[in-house]
Amino acid sequence: MLRLFWTILIVWALLRGGLLFLAWQGNPDPAARSRVLVHFTEEDIARGREYSRNGFAVRVVSQYWQVGLLLLGIFSGFFAGLHQRCEALAGGGFWLGNVLFLLAFYTLYSLVSLPVTWYLGYVCEHRMGFSTMTAGQWFWRWAKGFAVGTTVQVAGVMLALWVIRTFPRAWPVGLPAATTLFGAVLTVLFPIVITPLFYEQKPLAGGALRERILGIAERAGVPVEDIFEIDESRYSKHTNAYFTGLFSRKRIVLYDTLIKSHTVDEAALIFAHEVGHWQHDHMTKGIALGFLGGLAGAFALWWIFPWLAAEPAFRLQPLWSAANVPFLLVLTIAGNLLLAPVEAQISQYFERQADRASLDLTGLASTFIDAEVRLARDNRGDLLPHPWRVFWLYSHPPAIDRIAMAEALAPAPAPGATAAP
Repeated sequence: MLRLFWTILIVWALLRGGLLFLAWQGNPDPAARSRVLVHFTEEDIARGREYSRNGFAVRVVSQYWQVGLLLLGIFSGFFAGLHQRCEALAGGGFWLGNVLFLLAFYTLYSLVSLPVTWYLGYVCEHRMGFSTMTAGQWFWRWAKGFAVGTTVQVAGVMLALWVIRTFPRAWPVGLPAATTLFGAVLTVLFPIVITPLFYEQKPLAGGALRERILGIAERAGVPVEDIFEIDESRYSKHTNAYFTGLFSRKRIVLYDTLIKSHTVDEAALIFAHEVGHWQHDHMTKGIALGFLGGLAGAFALWWIFPWLAAEPAFRLQPLWSAANVPFLLVLTIAGNLLLAPVEAQISQYFERQADRASLDLTGLASTFIDAEVRLARDNRGDLLPHPWRVFWLYSHPPAIDRIAMAEALAPAPAPGATAAP
C-alpha cells in the first residue's frame, strides 16, 4: 500500500508539472493564433500571456511545498502527536479534541500558505494593475476569509466524522447525503450571511440596465429575488457576475466594475448568461452530481481505508478521528487533479448551454462577441491556452471558442446585404 501511495503522488507531481509546462507554453498552433487575431491584437495576446506567467515560479513551487510539508508532518508523527495533545487538553471525548485539532491544523496550514497567498494575491495583482487594496486592507480581508473558511471547514469535517462514527455501517450513503445537505445550506446562506462580511451589497439602482435585466428575467420565466451590485472595486479591477442561492432565494450579483466598464447591452447579456444557468437548473444538477461523486468517493474510502490503516507509516486512527485529515487531504489534492477533466467537461458543457440561452433570450450575437472581447481584455485572459490544459482544468470554454459559438448562431445577413465599412 505504501508503494501504491507513492506511485499516486509521483503521477500527481508529474501531471501537475506537465500542466504547468503547458500553461507556460500556451497554444503554439499558428491557426489558433490567426483565429484569435480576428478579434484581438498581438498586444492583447501578450498582455494575457504576461498575466498568466505572473508569479509563475511561485505557483510552480507552492503546492509541491504544501504537500511536502503535509507529508513531513504525517511521516514524522507531528500531526499524530498534535492530535494526542489536543485530546489530552480536551480530557477525552469525541467533539472537543477533534475540534481543537482541526482548528490547530487549519491554522498551521493557512499560516504556512500565507507567504504564497500574499505574493500571488497582493504583490502580483498590484504588479499587473488589478489590486486596489493597501497591504492592511489585504491582510484584513485575508483574516476574515481565514475565520469564515476555517469555521466552515471545521463544521463540515465534524459533520462528516459524526456521520461516520454514528452510522458505522451506513455512512458511505449517509456521508454524501449529509455533506450535500450541508452544501445546500451554505448556498442559501452565502449571499445572506457571508457576502455582506466582504462586500457592500445593494440592489441595483433603477435605470436602463435594471429594466433590461428584469425584462430578460420575465421572458425567461425565472423568478428573481433581486439584482444586487457589490463593490468589487474596493478590492480589484476584475469584472464578473454570478448567480447564487436556491429555490426562492435565487439572486444575481453583478460586480460594480462590470457595470462601469460595459455597455447596458453587454451587461444585460452577461446577466442573460446567468439566467441561462437558472433555465437549465445547473445549480440543482451540480448538487446532484456532487452527491453522486461524493457517493463514489465514500464507497472508495470505505473499501480502501482498512488497507491504508494497516500501514504503520501512515499513523492512521479510526476513520472518525480528525487525526486522519492531513493524510486524507493529501489524497484529495492528488485525486482532484487526476479526476479534474470530469468536472471541467461538465462545467464547460453547462457554460455552453448558458451561452446559447443568453443568445436565445437577447438575440445580441454581436454584443455577445463585444462582451467576450471586453471581458478578456479587462481581465487579461490567456487568449491562447493549450488545448490539453483547457480539456483538463478549464471550467469555462476559452474566449475565442465562445466567440466562435456566437458567430455560428448569429443570423445570416440578408440577401444582397453588404458588410459595413
